[in-house]
Amino acid sequence: MLLVALSALPVLGVAINNGLQQRAADEATEKQQLQLIASLTARRPEQMIAGASQLLYAITADVNDLLRTRKDCTNQFRKVMAQVQGQYRTMGLALPSGEIYCDATTAPDDLSINVGDRDYFRMAQTTGKFAVGGYQIGRATGLPAFNMAYPVIDDHGKVVAVAYAALNLGTFEEQTERRQREQAGSAGRVVTFVDYKGVVLAQFPQFRARIGEKVPNPRVLEKVIGQKNGVFTETDLAGETRIYAFDSAGINPDGKPVVHVVISTPAKHIYADADRVLRNTVIAIAAVTVLLFLLVWYGTEMFVTRRFRVLLEMTERVRSGDFSARTGFGEGREELTQLGVAFDEMAHELQNRDRQLQDALERMRSQAITDELTGLFNRRHLWNVLEAELSRGRRKSSPIAVLLFDIDHFKKLNDQWGHEAGDIVLQSLAQVVRRVVRGTDIVARHGGEEFVVVMPEAGEDVALLRARQLRSRVAEMSLSYRGNPLDSITISIGIAISADSSQSGDSLVREADSAMYEAKARGRDQVVVHRMPGAS
Repeated sequence: MLLVALSALPVLGVAINNGLQQRAADEATEKQQLQLIASLTARRPEQMIAGASQLLYAITADVNDLLRTRKDCTNQFRKVMAQVQGQYRTMGLALPSGEIYCDATTAPDDLSINVGDRDYFRMAQTTGKFAVGGYQIGRATGLPAFNMAYPVIDDHGKVVAVAYAALNLGTFEEQTERRQREQAGSAGRVVTFVDYKGVVLAQFPQFRARIGEKVPNPRVLEKVIGQKNGVFTETDLAGETRIYAFDSAGINPDGKPVVHVVISTPAKHIYADADRVLRNTVIAIAAVTVLLFLLVWYGTEMFVTRRFRVLLEMTERVRSGDFSARTGFGEGREELTQLGVAFDEMAHELQNRDRQLQDALERMRSQAITDELTGLFNRRHLWNVLEAELSRGRRKSSPIAVLLFDIDHFKKLNDQWGHEAGDIVLQSLAQVVRRVVRGTDIVARHGGEEFVVVMPEAGEDVALLRARQLRSRVAEMSLSYRGNPLDSITISIGIAISADSSQSGDSLVREADSAMYEAKARGRDQVVVHRMPGAS
């Protein structure tokens, strides 16, 4: 049997070597493809930035006409806004002091805005060249945008005005979604647009990052920001190895790229084919080896005594996982009897250890789906349950409601009182949620101070009732930390109801997330129901 095992080793070594070579080839191919996709995707923002520069140049060709009256200036920019059909949030003209002279979305009499502190304005003014800023919330529109500025210079080289345009971030989102549809066969691939500060402008599908926030993985950010293009391998925040490729669009007067397009894909998907071939090969080698083992075993079984047969049978039972096997040889001085007694003691010990191992595995399974701090389900289990409930809802033609909420000003509370106080708030909130929701509802901690409630067979009326009860109960909480009372806690809740049988869990949660951010925008401590465009 030892010779059989040794004869299988060279074949196994060749199979493993071939598998490793195939993995390396697949990785090289994927890197080339990702770099090509990043380069092609970056062309669109490059065109948009160049188009904005040309547009602002054309509008300000005769700046004296624009500066004649604020009303004429406003009307001129409004005409241009109507022609570009939603590509820009707003556009207008600022004076060298930073004071907005006219804006397409604001009446002249209502203007009291100064953008002198904006980086894109300062760069355009100081360099006398077209400049691009990063992600920001517009002071005129109150909406997220991507601003660009074009300085108007007189014959003496003096900047007399700065024209600006705020690009709608929806253009980036459309680009990421279109690129993902084109690459529909590549599971796990993520397209992300990042500005020069590392702030996410768009991402599809949503993957461990939020629009308007910095890329959460500093290792990825360090390798991308300030560089033109590249390919690298890095571990994400969940410990998963991913292949990244990036390219850039636009160059500011300071020589730094303006926008970075980052494409990533899980390494496990790249190696899946090679690993499957290797696994099947190893299984085949193992099967042949086991078959030879059985032949050797059968030949020796024909020439051994009853006790040898019993020992072999008990050994096989233990090997297959049956630790209750016993030889029953009893007491005696014979060597086989002593061997049988030793075997029984070993099987007894293995049985005890197997029982302990099963208990430990059961505890681990429980911990794998539970958030340690709050005792609620974790994000991973949430997605599994949500997809299962959507499938059940489709079969029964019943609606599914999703409530997504987070704690208002939670960062401020953490900064003021510390993370221990924040943990107390999270634990107390979890207890309140358990008391409010129905027995069939699923509650999970989505991450940080954000929670999700999945409500099977619940329409808008039921969801609104529970959401309002939850908001009220949370506001009634009276918490303290080390003898000091904490400020009252409020939450902002977004509600989404499954619209049709084809809706995915990811889209449903995104709708609830959008409604929650609308609740934030309305002043927090609100409940907002997501409605489809055109719905009453």
